[in-house]
Amino acid sequence: MEHYTSYIKTIDAHDFAQRYRNAAYFEGLCRQCPNYGRRWGCPPIGSDCPDIQPFRYVTLLLVKIDIKQGTPADTATLEPIIRSARELFEPRLLKAERDLDGRACLFTGMCPHCPGLECARVSGEPCRHPGLVRPSLEALGFNLDATARDIFGIPMQWCRDGQAPPYLTLVGGVFHNEEHANERFGYK
Repeated sequence: MEHYTSYIKTIDAHDFAQRYRNAAYFEGLCRQCPNYGRRWGCPPIGSDCPDIQPFRYVTLLLVKIDIKQGTPADTATLEPIIRSARELFEPRLLKAERDLDGRACLFTGMCPHCPGLECARVSGEPCRHPGLVRPSLEALGFNLDATARDIFGIPMQWCRDGQAPPYLTLVGGVFHNEEHANERFGYK
């Protein structure tokens, strides 16, 4: 069983975008992924891109997932670990999106809502769960490595030599206009 620790911080949305967003650079990186254009939460986002300009704040949620030493760094092992964290924490982001009349950006990785099914985007169909799927901050061009390190003081770790790192890091958020929003996430 993995151990999850979550951290939350509300900051100025325009400052966050100015310091941590480089949409062209990250879109270029996303183009190298075999899922580019094949999942509804992945780029290209196009007209489905949430407009974050009208929002004054972003509440960021970082989830640190402690991993057992010696865990292999393969998709079959790590994907269920990430999926279980997403299933626990993404509903919190979606609830805050509704409560704050904001726009959520969820975690990166395989969508947990259609397990075992190919994303409907591949066949040109609409998302099967449009009320649950949102783009990730990465898909909108945000540098999550710098965000985790600078804002939370938690540097991201990467797989090496076929082994998972000591922890995995997920970062999501909600853009909104309420200065003291942490309570909406269950935090003070």
